[in-house]
Amino acid sequence: MTVAPVPNARPDTSEGGPPAPLRGVGEVPGPRGGALAMARMLRGDPLGGLTRLRREYGPVVRLTSWPVSAFLVADPAAIGDGLVGSNRTHAKGAVRRGFTAGGTVIQPLTLLLGQGLLTSAGDVHRTQRRLLQPLFHRQRIEGYGDTFAQISDATAATWRDGQALDLHAELTEMTLAIVARTLFGVDLDSEIVAVVRTAIDENMAAAGRARTPGFETIERLPLAGPRRRRAAREALDRVVHELIEDRRRAGADGDDLLSLLLATRDPDTGAGMADDQVRDEALTIMLAGHETTANALTWTYHLLGQEPAVAARMHAELDDVLADRRPALADLGRLPYTDAVLRESMRLYPPVWAMGRHLTEERDVGGYRLPAGSTLLFSQWVVHRDERWWPDPDRFDPERWRGAAIGVGAAPPGQPRHSYFPFGAGPRQCIGNTFAHAEGVLALAAISRRWSFAPDPGVEIVPQPLVTLRPRDGLPMTAHRRPPGHRPA
Repeated sequence: MTVAPVPNARPDTSEGGPPAPLRGVGEVPGPRGGALAMARMLRGDPLGGLTRLRREYGPVVRLTSWPVSAFLVADPAAIGDGLVGSNRTHAKGAVRRGFTAGGTVIQPLTLLLGQGLLTSAGDVHRTQRRLLQPLFHRQRIEGYGDTFAQISDATAATWRDGQALDLHAELTEMTLAIVARTLFGVDLDSEIVAVVRTAIDENMAAAGRARTPGFETIERLPLAGPRRRRAAREALDRVVHELIEDRRRAGADGDDLLSLLLATRDPDTGAGMADDQVRDEALTIMLAGHETTANALTWTYHLLGQEPAVAARMHAELDDVLADRRPALADLGRLPYTDAVLRESMRLYPPVWAMGRHLTEERDVGGYRLPAGSTLLFSQWVVHRDERWWPDPDRFDPERWRGAAIGVGAAPPGQPRHSYFPFGAGPRQCIGNTFAHAEGVLALAAISRRWSFAPDPGVEIVPQPLVTLRPRDGLPMTAHRRPPGHRPA
């Protein structure tokens, strides 16, 4: 649904024109109603609600003033400053305060992932990122390209022409198989994958409630839900530590990411990572490496099902470039339209739809002086659908990416750099973005060269904004094998 901009909304001057005078926190525009009204709105329809707030009040919106100051920041320049230029004063996570003077920094996935790269902060994060960066250099990714395409092909080979599928479930299993092979060197039917699947299913929905006051206390109570989640996490710890021990006994000389994690050494001290840290990083890579890619591909096929002309053009490119062979990493530069289809899908349905930061000191943000402790919400969903940068923003149009360099990249030429940031930006940008991009394009190509998918008529697909953006009830589609005549002999 498109909401028309309010004519009197405060104009954004940060992307050109004379700078506006700096204003105080009390001048930040926002809705009435306080924290409870905002909580109800965000719980009921956060995607639509935040989009309406940006269009009504401008690029910086006061969400709450008590018990915590929270702001939606939807200005690309301010987002770039927070994620890149002044990132050390924009710390990871949101602040939650109760009825005391203190505050708690909330990281929704900490219970499941511990202190991995996604949830750690400060010096711990900087040290771990420096250690892990070589694992994701392009040379490493090249070694996984065949795995991406092979497992995608194997998944598609299990489907029948005319079969009704929950495509989200199928793609989730496929990406879990890919990351299980590349991370742990195991197959999808192994015990570790079954335990990981259970732990993720049990804990992801609860992670979205981590910002609720009293969450940690509730999770310790002997209630059915918390008990299941604790049991799943304990089983996960057990199998991962067993796998780590097995790899250490074998000398950690494999080419899977777990072996590389165990072999990694700090260049200054020569020290390796403790087993608990290896566990946290391995699970972070596994979750980030399959959940987000599965969602990106799911939304891509949903959009292609709505736009047959776009699907036909992508299929024509795949036919011309691949003929009847499996795609390889070297094909990425030869598939610009397929690449654009995936990027346009991630614009409309970013797998991570919002990220929180909190100010460690008083800062200027989008023309306002905001106090230390303020929570800032940077929402990819809101910025990626902003009509200032994306004309007819709700339309699925891969042509927007004409002239853009192949790859994860930033916004198309001529647009503010951080008007598109599906992988974040700066020192906390997703370390596996190159891995995810290659996996996504190769999987899309491997599947689509043989299959097209028709949506189930009358079924509404509703985004569910948890930690990641999933379709609430899956993605029911019917698989149709493309006739051989559609592909060159």
